[in-house]
Amino acid sequence: MTETVDTRYSCEIPADEPVIVVRRFFAAPRELVWRAWTEPDLFRRWIGPRYLENTLVEMDVRVGGTYRFVQTAPDGGTHAFRGEYLEVDRPHRLVSTFVYEPMPDASAVDTLVLEEVDGGTLALITSRHASIETRDGHVAAGMEGGMVEGFERLDEVLAATGS
Repeated sequence: MTETVDTRYSCEIPADEPVIVVRRFFAAPRELVWRAWTEPDLFRRWIGPRYLENTLVEMDVRVGGTYRFVQTAPDGGTHAFRGEYLEVDRPHRLVSTFVYEPMPDASAVDTLVLEEVDGGTLALITSRHASIETRDGHVAAGMEGGMVEGFERLDEVLAATGS
């Protein structure tokens, strides 16, 4: 299955492999996109949908380092995520585990690759799950909608930070 939201974004969810592959173009230099992914003050401004407030973002971006962020809904409910950095190659590649704390058995390994293209940066994100079932659960929980909205917010952060 392939869904295209706009020409800057694509999301592929193969029927026979437990992965999600996302491509997104950002009209910003690769170094700035890297910083937005790895600096807590920038990351908190864009990760996730607008209705959630990122109330905690902690990052120790190095191999073996960890991250954690907590999103708070208007009703006070929280969503906490954490992971460990497995590979850090600034500003090219970032590999980490991704765990939604209430469902630790449904973790994934996320690989972010940033490429300079057409005066901007192409982000290639591959999220590899343990099974198709856990991948499908991630998708059913609204992953794509949150990602699309988060990327729109990231566009805004990059424009404001780059000026």
